[in-house]
Order: sequence, then structure tokens, then C-alpha cells
Amino acid sequence: MQPMTTGNVASRETLTDNFIYTILIVNNEKILRMVAKKQLAKLQCRLLEASNGDDALALLDQEPVDLILSDWVMPGLDGPGFCEAIKQDERYRTIHFILMTELDHPTQIAEGLSRGADNFLSKTASGYEIVARVGAGLRARQLMLDLEKINRLLSQKQAELNSELRSASTFVRDLLPRTGQVVPGVQVEWEFLPSSHLGGDFFQVARWGDDHLGLMMLDMSGHGIGPALRAVALSFFFKEEHIEQMFPSYDPGGILTSLNKQYPMSDDGAYFTIWVGVWQSSTRVLRYATAGHPGAIVVKRDGPSVVLGGRSWPIGFAGDEVYGTDSVIVNPGDRMYLFSDGIYEVMNSQEEMWGRQRLQKAFEEFAGQPLQSGLSRIIEESRTWNAQAGFEDDVALLGVEF
Repeated sequence: MQPMTTGNVASRETLTDNFIYTILIVNNEKILRMVAKKQLAKLQCRLLEASNGDDALALLDQEPVDLILSDWVMPGLDGPGFCEAIKQDERYRTIHFILMTELDHPTQIAEGLSRGADNFLSKTASGYEIVARVGAGLRARQLMLDLEKINRLLSQKQAELNSELRSASTFVRDLLPRTGQVVPGVQVEWEFLPSSHLGGDFFQVARWGDDHLGLMMLDMSGHGIGPALRAVALSFFFKEEHIEQMFPSYDPGGILTSLNKQYPMSDDGAYFTIWVGVWQSSTRVLRYATAGHPGAIVVKRDGPSVVLGGRSWPIGFAGDEVYGTDSVIVNPGDRMYLFSDGIYEVMNSQEEMWGRQRLQKAFEEFAGQPLQSGLSRIIEESRTWNAQAGFEDDVALLGVEF
């Protein structure tokens, strides 16, 4: 069904199922309302009338209205007061409002504008001018209606997108390691705070064979859906079956060297940093390698904490890079922490970064607490330092207690 045209004015579908606009004429003199209705009849709009602002407000609760043509001086609620009332009401503020006045005085026009009027008409205006001004007002009203429709559609699409992102976020979380005892004698807890629904950080703790435990944390460049999808895709690289087939010695340096060849920096500059370790339960030896990622921190039960990992290129920066493997003995009672840079790259009000050294001291300070509560305290320490109160980057924090 095609919409009815109203002269030079586009039309819309109202609650009456007719494709017309509705104009409300507000004037306490009946004969002036009759004259206005006759002048506006050529627009083929639905015409309503009220004798004052109070009656008009009551009518708005019952009828959809697109444009109001109101007299200035009326008993009870006058024109400017009526205009101000509807412009303050969320339901009616987009109705186009034209005030009719006997005086085209600048101060009076300024008062009307300050109280919400969209246009003015002199009571001595010709019928042609009245029709032209009202027609222009209806075109402006249509633009507002179109904008409202677009906003509703955008809100609907945003709600659908948010729902899908929440589902995707749940899927990503389900891929993260389970907490608690992952193998005899090793407990794992973690905190994961993406800066949006999906983040580019990812980590895994998984059994590799009968005697090894693989550990990985990576940080994709960028934020959002793209980095999250790349991180999830890469996580399958570290599945036990693939690692055993491709890297039977479980050498972390060899794993990173292979990754570096397979994942050069993309045309849009995407890359990632990663830390990989493998702990052998029978010997308590932890072998590790890092590619541009912050080194893991081990808080020793009977000595100072140590950083596992030095400076190195992120994956994709140098195609011929060969990554080496280091090792350390991890004793009972030691704790190891893996993390992304979002936890310590936060600024206070003096633009001073919290930094790795403060993070390391916090790990040492809370080492005597239960693992999960200690991680929570670390997050709060970072938040307390952070002048923004929230994390602008993804935050991943993994604790492993031996």
C-alpha cells in the first residue's frame, strides 16, 4: 500500500492506520480555530483542536500528534507554558511546535525559542504563509520520525549484537582452563577481564602426556572481535594431540620458533606476544620461552621472586628469529604468575605507570594468601592505582601453585 501524499509534504503512518499527519490547533477562540482548520484543509492532514494548553495536554495522552499550532495568549496554560511542558516530556518533545503571536517583537520571539518553540507565525499571516510554515514543520517532523526509526533499528541491532557478543564471550571463557587442581600437586586460578565483550588475551594450562603440564599465555595486538577470534584459533595449536605430534620433546623455544614462521605480521599490522612453559612433574623442571611477552614471575617459598623471560621479538616481527629455551626448578610451595601487560600498564593521576616492579612486589606481598583471593587483591591494587578506575586494555592474570 502506497502512502498518501500531502502536497509537498511526505507523510507517515499514524496509529489510525491512515497515512496522514495529525495537526493540533490550540486557540481559545472557536472562530479562529475554524479559520485555521479551513486554511490547513488543503494539506489533507487530520486536524484536532483544543481551547487551551491544559485541554491540549490531556488530548496528547489520547491522540498521536505531529505538529501543534498554538496561540500565545490563552486562559490557564498559555502558549509558551504549553510548549515548555511538552518539550520537557520525553513522549512529546519531537512534536513540531509553532507559536502564533500578534507581536513580532525580538524579546517575545526569544522567550518563545527559549521555551522550546520551533517556529513562529503572525496572526496576520496569509493563508499561503500558514500552509507553507506548517508544511515545512511537517517536513521537519518527518525527519525526526525517520531519525527515531533509525535509532530504534540501531538499538535493536545493538541489542542483537550484544547478545551475540555475550554468547561469544561465554564460548571463549569455556575454552579457558578449569580452576582448582589440574594435575596432582598443581592448583590453578585466574582472573580474566576483557576491555570489551571479547578481548585479545588468552591462556591455557593443559596436561601434555603423562608427565608434563603445558602453560601458555598470549596477547593479540588490538581489541575486540578480530583479535579474540585469532586468539581462539591459535589456542587449538596447543591441544595435547597437536603438541605431541609436532613437538614430541615439548620444547618451548621450538614451539615459538615454529609459530613465528607460521604467523608473520599481517598486512594490517596484527601480531601477538606469547609465553610458553612446560613443567615436568617427575623432575620439577620448568622449561620456558617468551616472544615479546612479559616474563612469568615465580614467588619462591624460601627465596626472592624471579622473572622467567627476557626481551625478545613478538611473533611475526622477525621471520628468521630462533627462540631459545630456559629452565628453572620449581619447588613445592612456589607460585608462578602469568599475566598480560594490561594489569600493570595503568596510570595514576600523575601519569605514573604502576609497572612490573610494583606488580612483582604485590605478588610477593599476597603470596601467603589463598591463591584466588591473592589474585583478586592484585586486581584491586591495580584498580586503586588506576586513575581511570577501569581497565582500558584486556587483563589476564593466571596463578599456578605448586
